[in-house]
Amino acid sequence: MRKLSLGAVAVVASLALAACGAGGASSAPETTETATEAAGAFPATVTHNAGETTIESQPKSIVVLDMAALDTIDALGAGDLVTGVPVKSVPTWLKDDQGIDYSTLENLGTLKEPDVEAIAKLNPDLVVVGARSAKFYDELSKNFTTIDASVPWDKDGYSQRAAESVEMLATAVGKAERGAELKDELLTKIAEYKAEAEKSERGTAMVLMTNGGEVSMHGPQSRWAPIYDVFGFKPVTEGEAEEGHKGQKISFETVRELAPDYIFVIDRDAAIGNTEAGTTAQQVLDNDLVNETPAAKNGHIVYLSPERWYVVMTGASNFMAELEEVAAATK
Repeated sequence: MRKLSLGAVAVVASLALAACGAGGASSAPETTETATEAAGAFPATVTHNAGETTIESQPKSIVVLDMAALDTIDALGAGDLVTGVPVKSVPTWLKDDQGIDYSTLENLGTLKEPDVEAIAKLNPDLVVVGARSAKFYDELSKNFTTIDASVPWDKDGYSQRAAESVEMLATAVGKAERGAELKDELLTKIAEYKAEAEKSERGTAMVLMTNGGEVSMHGPQSRWAPIYDVFGFKPVTEGEAEEGHKGQKISFETVRELAPDYIFVIDRDAAIGNTEAGTTAQQVLDNDLVNETPAAKNGHIVYLSPERWYVVMTGASNFMAELEEVAAATK
């Protein structure tokens, strides 16, 4: 994907601004509900993963380069303000949204390589990066009001911060009241699941990701943190290098030796639409060694939604769906 220099971006943005007229208004419609709710809410200063940003007025055109953020903005009822996204990464449940078909918006490249020129032509009032696109924050923030909605998993309290990020985004798009409601709903559900976990002995859990026939293990400081910090599972190992994006490669022999009570599985190939992998996660893990584990013997191998857990990760409606998915599997 071709990227412009900062100077070129500024030129394109200036031309787009001129085309919009002296007021700099975008083509995105502003509903009466949005305008009424946001009245008096700006300027608003939000604290996000990359620092603090002041948003001077109600955004009328929002570029979203993170699917968790798009999920949240949609749940807030502010999807009509979104003018551009990496179209191929839009989650299936948002493509099927009856109100807004995000897959028909301006295509802005990919999550890892956004099309900066296309963003400049849109001249958005607000750009939202996160996770895979976070590395573009510095570049984009020099020309546009930009926030980083990432929820890092290398810190404690991942689930709490996932809920709090909803409120931050809500403030940024002029939906603070609804954002507080969604955050409280998530925190309430998290507290309920934690209370249930404290009453029962869940045992140990192993999170495995399959990718091209290989298997890696992931621990509490990963995007799958809720399995541990909400549902009370204990990791099968202590102190081993099983964190981070790629996790730790693991053999089937080791899976058997660690004898997890539950195995939660994410099929990365399915998540990214890799049809050339040849084997599904179920096929990879259906072998004599894995089948000797307590998880397999008791029917506790859980195949999680790849798109939700690997691609989107957090988000107001997505994170709730993830929690409900684990809760249903552990009843």
